[in-house]
Amino acid sequence: MKVVSIEDKTSKKRKAELLEILDAIRDRVENGEIQEFVAASIDDEGDVQIHACIKDMVGGVGMFEMGKQILINKES
Repeated sequence: MKVVSIEDKTSKKRKAELLEILDAIRDRVENGEIQEFVAASIDDEGDVQIHACIKDMVGGVGMFEMGKQILINKES
């Protein structure tokens, strides 16, 4: 999985990167590599949403927390 840099503000490049990640996730779901997922998104008005396809709430919260820790550690 690729982490997209938020520094490049070029809208075409940004949109292409977002779609590339979604396509990679879709391919992995179709190949049976991903069984559950949790993601967060923000729209152009600053509203944040959580998107989840999970088997249970505890696992979903755990995945979200692990993702947060991975992101924090990558920036350290």
